Amino acid sequence: MIIVEQLPTLPPPHGSAPDALLLAWEQRSKTRQQVTSQSGREIAIKLPTGTRLPPGAVLYIGDGFHIVVAPAPEEVWLIRCADARMLVRTAYEIGNRHFPIEIGDGTVALLYDHTLAELWDRLGIAAQRARQPFLSDQRPSHHH
Repeated sequence: MIIVEQLPTLPPPHGSAPDALLLAWEQRSKTRQQVTSQSGREIAIKLPTGTRLPPGAVLYIGDGFHIVVAPAPEEVWLIRCADARMLVRTAYEIGNRHFPIEIGDGTVALLYDHTLAELWDRLGIAAQRARQPFLSDQRPSHHH
């Protein structure tokens, strides 16, 4: 088992083969977990509190290979709006409920939660369920 207690400070050497570690959004913020890479390598992550693992981050460099973080597909609500006001209203409603949000060009995505279907209907928001990586860089928090 590979034990990771700190992230590498240097890039992988030339010719090092990448081994993807697919992590969902929530997993990319966990500092203590046991996971398995795409090629089957067992990895124990024991990083300092507050460490984030964004897609593309190199987690470990081994002999001839390196472990690189990749975003795992997960269930999301995907909202496309041509109307800027409706897009801002949607983002406001999501933020007001303290959900992490991914804002794209004319789109908003958030992790799927079945309870939001009623909100979309009430507000007339055309939301669709999709399976794709969720790339919000925000952490859930509650501060007023």
